[in-house]
Amino acid sequence: MTWNKKNDQFALSCGLRQSSERLQRWLLRRAKPNEVCEIEIDLRVFNQFIARDRDRGGYDRKTLKEALAQLDEKTQGLVLITKSYTWAIHKVQIRPLQIVLQQNSQNGNGSPKLKTGNPMFSEEHKKRAIEQQQQDISILKAMFDNLGLNYTYDAIVKLWRNAGKKVEDVKRAVEMMLHAHSTQVEPVRTPEAWLVRCIERKWYEKFSLYYQAKLPRFTNCSEIEQFVTGLMPSPT
Repeated sequence: MTWNKKNDQFALSCGLRQSSERLQRWLLRRAKPNEVCEIEIDLRVFNQFIARDRDRGGYDRKTLKEALAQLDEKTQGLVLITKSYTWAIHKVQIRPLQIVLQQNSQNGNGSPKLKTGNPMFSEEHKKRAIEQQQQDISILKAMFDNLGLNYTYDAIVKLWRNAGKKVEDVKRAVEMMLHAHSTQVEPVRTPEAWLVRCIERKWYEKFSLYYQAKLPRFTNCSEIEQFVTGLMPSPT
């Protein structure tokens, strides 16, 4: 898809940040013209592309994630995250701007709404998506309340989104936090902040509650050196 004056006006009406607008441009160039399509993207590839045109180089990870999240939330269905694999790799659905504008036009302004034939954009689908979000947030709020964590509703929604809208991934992050609090010399002193970092950086993806290496403890560097030397196979 090409970028034109209508795209500029639409981005402005959505209140997109510069990083989000640049990401939208990049996504539209990869989409099929004049039809709904689904593509897999890697935000790191976008960052390499954009780094060539920015004096300060590419964006940091947080900015990249927030840019995609803003497109998902603010572009009225132009860009929708349909699946998240890692913080960087996602599957997104992209619709032509003309369809979005016509679907979201108000009744009586001479621009009838178009039907895409895709239930992804039906009112029923939107209703189910909202209900699912409310259910997930309710489950997470109950879990946090029972654990004694004080998050606002908006903070829980952000955690949920950063975890790919997966309650199970938030649960895994909580398990990792409790494991760290129980096994490390220093306890987790700020659990709300620790959990935010854990989910933002996807620490929990490589964590298994039942498979943790038990490393020996040493009192000085000499002991460590001798121990590691003993781990190496003898030369033949």
